[in-house]
Amino acid sequence: MRDPRVVPRVPEARDPTFGPRLRLRERLDGAHRVLAFHAAAIGQTFFVESPRVGLIAFAVLAVAAPLLAASGLVVSVIARLAAERAGASRDFLAQGLVELNGWFFGLACATFFAPGAGLAVAVLLGGPLVAVASIVLGRVLATWDLPVFVGPYVPAFWLVFAALAAFPWARPAVVPATAANDAAPIVLIVVGGLRGLGEIFYVPDARLGVGIALAVTLYDRRLGVALIGASTAAVAIGYLLDAPAWQTEQGLAGYTPALIAVAALRGFAGLGRVAVGVAIVTGAVLEAGMLRLTGALGLYALSSSYLLFVWGVALLRPVRDVAADRRGWSAITVPAHPRVFEH
Repeated sequence: MRDPRVVPRVPEARDPTFGPRLRLRERLDGAHRVLAFHAAAIGQTFFVESPRVGLIAFAVLAVAAPLLAASGLVVSVIARLAAERAGASRDFLAQGLVELNGWFFGLACATFFAPGAGLAVAVLLGGPLVAVASIVLGRVLATWDLPVFVGPYVPAFWLVFAALAAFPWARPAVVPATAANDAAPIVLIVVGGLRGLGEIFYVPDARLGVGIALAVTLYDRRLGVALIGASTAAVAIGYLLDAPAWQTEQGLAGYTPALIAVAALRGFAGLGRVAVGVAIVTGAVLEAGMLRLTGALGLYALSSSYLLFVWGVALLRPVRDVAADRRGWSAITVPAHPRVFEH
């Protein structure tokens, strides 16, 4: 029996640095959870719940375009904080949609605003605006059982860009054009297909496209093949239709079909093989149409063709199918405590 007069030695008594080290570890664990959650939200771009995929995609973009990666992450964090302050429900926040839309809003800011005061103001405005747009649009789209996914950031960015364009200190970026290429058609198509994957993050870089395909392949080998195959096929059809050369070289036609292909594999919003085929065949036409329409308004197309396609297919789906598989219409829920290096 232990002598009650003997006071047990606790860790704090043995080691005066125990308390500070414990607090440091708690802070590091908290930072890791935040990083993992935002990485998992980025992974939702490809309809997967893996923080590792999101982290790799972020790292690849950070190498190719560090300003875009930084801007996307900053807006994502601000949007999350703003959504919490706005009283968004815990279930809604757990979906990661606010962070996902903040990520894309930040990418758009760094792409279409020149570095300077305009970009800084856009980033600061973007977080709260994306949070509000995500909450409001989520409630509106629920009426028609439409998925939210990246819907909120598009009108939010249009509003910010149109508003700031009136001020001389908010200079729009000069988007570099792809150099004219006299390579063989097969080379143009293959490189254009890979650039189409880079366009998912607003960077028409074939190397980024390869990195994105490899990132999703780590989760499911079918996803990388689907991305490359759908994007390349859509660019090839655009080439045969004699689409504008710059659109073919940048792979713009491949952006929407590539994401539709992975969405179909992941069972998102009732998309299937027919939807993938239609997206591939119509990708060049739909993208060219949205570019002309938004250009006439002084705006950028962003993900508008992608949104219209998914929402159009969702609205055409029979009501009985919606009731049978409602999970396919909702966003992916990010785990409450995701780990970066878990699948």
